[in-house]
Amino acid sequence: MDFDSFLSSPRWEILQILAEKPSSPVEIAEKLNTTVSYASQQLKLLDAAGIVVKRRTGAAKRGKPRALFSLSNELLYLTSLTRDFSEKKLIEITEHHKAVLKIWMLEDVSLHYYFEKLFWKLNEDLGELEGIFINKSKETPELIVVSDSKKLKSKIESFVKDFEKQISVSFVQKSQLKKFSKELLIPLHDPLNLKQKLKGGVM
Repeated sequence: MDFDSFLSSPRWEILQILAEKPSSPVEIAEKLNTTVSYASQQLKLLDAAGIVVKRRTGAAKRGKPRALFSLSNELLYLTSLTRDFSEKKLIEITEHHKAVLKIWMLEDVSLHYYFEKLFWKLNEDLGELEGIFINKSKETPELIVVSDSKKLKSKIESFVKDFEKQISVSFVQKSQLKKFSKELLIPLHDPLNLKQKLKGGVM
C-alpha cells in the first residue's frame, strides 16, 4: 500500500482526530467543517486500507452515533533519508517506540541522547516508579519521575552527574504531579493514566 497518499488532507486530519478518540462520521465532519457524506467516503477508504476499523454501537437513541471509527493499530510511518541509507517503512509500534519518538520531538536535538539514556536507565526499575514525564514548561525540558523510592532517586542523580550536558530531573510523589500543567507534560511511561486525571496545573 502507498501510505503517502493517506497522509494528504483530509485523511491525515481524520487520522489525527481518531488518534485522540474514536469518533463518528458526524463528529469528524463537524471538526473538519465538511459534509457527513464526504467524511464517510474518506473513512471507507481508510477502512479498506486497514488503517481504521468500524465498530457499531447499537445506539438507537436520537443524536447518538450508531458507528464509531478508531485506529486499527498504532503505527509509525518512518522515512529515512541519509547519505548512506534511504527507506520508507510502516511499522506497528510498542510503548518503548512511542516514548523514544516523543523524546525525538523535542526541539533541542542535542538533548535527545541524554533523555534516551535516562529513560532506558529508569526502565531497569519500572516497579519502583508510577510514571515518567517530560515537562516542557521550562527553557530546557525537565524529566519528571513519579516515585517515592529514595534509592532510585540517588541512583539516577548519580547517573546524571556523568552527562556532558546537564538536564534537570525531578522526583515527585503522585499527589505532587497536579502542580504541573497537563498541556506541557509529555508522558513517556504512564501506566496509571496520571496525566488524564490532571485538571490543569500551575507550572
